[in-house]
Amino acid sequence: MLGVGVITGVQLGKIIERQRAEIERQIQQLQSYRDDYLRKSGQGTAAVDAVKLQNYRSFLDRLGDALRQQMKSLELAKVEYEKRRLAWSAKRIEAESLGRAVERFRKEEQHAADQREQREGDEAAMRISLATATAHGAQ
Repeated sequence: MLGVGVITGVQLGKIIERQRAEIERQIQQLQSYRDDYLRKSGQGTAAVDAVKLQNYRSFLDRLGDALRQQMKSLELAKVEYEKRRLAWSAKRIEAESLGRAVERFRKEEQHAADQREQREGDEAAMRISLATATAHGAQ
């Protein structure tokens, strides 16, 4: 099989898989951090003043934004993976077609060379036969 480009499908898959796993790990970390923060903040029984409550909500909003951004990054990574997989697959099919065409031309060239060699052998044998017949006829 012919090599396709600089990167193989397996290599591409591994690269994209590592990116996806890293994004999912970051999402998991953010969710865990948010859940832990919510759990710890809910344990306090003391009254919460307005500034602390506003800071708390703002922080949770930022965590939510970070989670949404990571989820969007994950979706974009999946779309990019599929786009590259399809492009690689098309190139692989093209390379295989070219490989088959090259092999077909190689076989045709070999067949032509075999025929040429056979014809030259036949002509040489005929010349020898004619030369021998002529030599016997002259005696």
